[in-house]
Amino acid sequence: AASRVGNSYISLLSRWLDMDYINYGFPGNARGELAVAEYIKNIDMSVFVYDYDHNAETPEDLQRTHKPFFDVIRKQNPNLPIIMMTRPCGDSDIEDMEKRRRIVLDTYEGALAAGDKNVYFVDGKEMLGTDERHACTIDLIHPTDLGFMRMAKYVLPTLKKALEE
Repeated sequence: AASRVGNSYISLLSRWLDMDYINYGFPGNARGELAVAEYIKNIDMSVFVYDYDHNAETPEDLQRTHKPFFDVIRKQNPNLPIIMMTRPCGDSDIEDMEKRRRIVLDTYEGALAAGDKNVYFVDGKEMLGTDERHACTIDLIHPTDLGFMRMAKYVLPTLKKALEE
């Protein structure tokens, strides 16, 4: 719900870091389909930001797809920095958000336990900050310009770290 494309968190980060990006986030889709992972795995990229938990219809759908999607990308790109990100937490359905957060965290922790040193986790739980949170989304889900700005600022340190290592 950004007022213009250039205000999405991805666009902001791209400008701040003077980098190009490809956004494979398809409104209402991007649900961890393995066919998409098979396509993405062949793209030459500096970093992969893995952010789709909000599009999975249920936590069970996310559970079914999250690790397999990661595995496809990692197998083809063993040294690629991969950032796993949970959605920015609004103030609705906290139980659902926590289930989704745990699934993403499990994929991340599993990768670390397997010896993967090029994975990163961005926890959306505090991404929108504490003051004026109501102004960060239009419906407790879709970020406004303010929400995207806060997301970009929150993700930036992790993205820089991933690109430097």
